[in-house]
Formats: sequence, C-alpha cells, structure tokens
Amino acid sequence: MFKVVKNTRRNKRSISPPVSRTSGALDTNMTSFFNAESAASATTKPWLRLERGLRLQRFRAFAEEYPDITTEERELLYKALVKANDAKLLNTKQQIQYEEGKIVGIRGLKLIRSDSGSVFKIDTSRPTKRKTHKEEEEKIEEEVKE
Repeated sequence: MFKVVKNTRRNKRSISPPVSRTSGALDTNMTSFFNAESAASATTKPWLRLERGLRLQRFRAFAEEYPDITTEERELLYKALVKANDAKLLNTKQQIQYEEGKIVGIRGLKLIRSDSGSVFKIDTSRPTKRKTHKEEEEKIEEEVKE
C-alpha cells in the first residue's frame, strides 16, 4: 500500500503516500467543491475575519467601482487603501461599511485634487475622551479655589 523510499542523504527511510491511479474526475470535483465552499464562506465572513488577500481583492473591486475618477486615480486609491490597511486604520466596523461581500463605503475617505495631482486621504479622527462627572466636579472645585 505504501511505497518505501530510501533517503540516501541521511540514511533514513521515509514513507511516501500512495499514488492515485484513478481518473482526474474525482480530483476536479473535489477541487471545484472546495473552491465553491471557500468562495461562499468568503462572502459570508465579516470584514474583521477576512484574510489580507481577500481584503486586497475587496479593495481592488471598490477602487474599480469608485465613481468619477480616472484610471490613474483608481490605482492611487487602491494604493492608499492598501497602505491604510497595513497601518491598521481599516480594522474597525466604523471605518468600513461592508455588506454581502462588498465594500459599500469607507468613512473618512477624501479625494484631494490639485494642480500637481490627486491624493486620497483617510481621515481617522477619533472623538476625544469623555470626562466623567467626577472629573468635571474636581475641575470646578479647582477653579473655585483659585
């Protein structure tokens, strides 16, 4: 059942799996099944669970569908999205609107056109920390003492 192969380099024996003598129909059916399964699971996964390669595919599709930009600007948009993803700016649900396997929108994405060229920026301004009631009372007490 198993074929024994002599490893001359280390003088050890290793066992290789049996070679299938059946037709390739079974292999192609299995491959197509797994491809369909992975495609289906990729569209149902939330944004935070997608691997980097799938995210890059979504960024490319978003850049291709972005309205009113040239092909050069599409490439700049894709590069800006990849750079922002690598900097972990697009890892939250608040930044990416993602539904049914497609990026619907990106919060804070801005196109700045000038004479020298176009630039895409992603504004990630976060709200400041809210003060608690106790901190506000302490601040008022300090002002009263002065």
